[in-house]
Amino acid sequence: MTKVRPAPGGGRLVEVEPERLPRWVERFAERNGGIAAHRADGEAWTIESNDGAEASVRWALASGIPPEWLLDDDPVKAAERLRDRALEPRRLGVLLARKGAYSVGVVAGGRIESSKTDTAYVQGKTKAGGQSQQRFARRREGQAKAAGKRAAEAAAAVLANADLDALVTGGVVDAILDDPRLRHLTPSVHFGDIAEPKQALLQATAHRAIGFTVHIPD
Repeated sequence: MTKVRPAPGGGRLVEVEPERLPRWVERFAERNGGIAAHRADGEAWTIESNDGAEASVRWALASGIPPEWLLDDDPVKAAERLRDRALEPRRLGVLLARKGAYSVGVVAGGRIESSKTDTAYVQGKTKAGGQSQQRFARRREGQAKAAGKRAAEAAAAVLANADLDALVTGGVVDAILDDPRLRHLTPSVHFGDIAEPKQALLQATAHRAIGFTVHIPD
């Protein structure tokens, strides 16, 4: 399913699955009177239409889109090159954490090789005052620390010695990655908007990470 969200500074961001990129470019051309030009533009691939609309395509797993991937004059052919590159087999580490729950795994070729998933109860904030509030706060802090420790142990077991092409993260993971066993890992892609971490979400997030993000200005 296509994800659309407001872009910082204006416009909107559209997440496009890798296999759908050529068709997305075709539809962009159909909606905007054809494509006048396209070029590598810093870390983006910029498409200009005859009607003046622009779209900047970025690939999350690369620091930029190499110009040689875009050598074909036909932008749809260029999109096919990008699609094929994105769909090449790779091993991704995926770490997701949210509200006491975590899921961590290694996804290779779209399949989970190894994983650990768990949910721990972390008490919500209370409006009670005085000693009750302090007691609840201490209990909540203890529950959160225990959940974080279990998540770090699981992440270390699955990822610390794994041979990965990239690490993909989602949710609140900074404290987990601060574990000494994991500090050598640097996320290539991070998603802040994730659902409750479950094993099925590992595959979905890995596939989301190899997709493209298109910025369409207002």
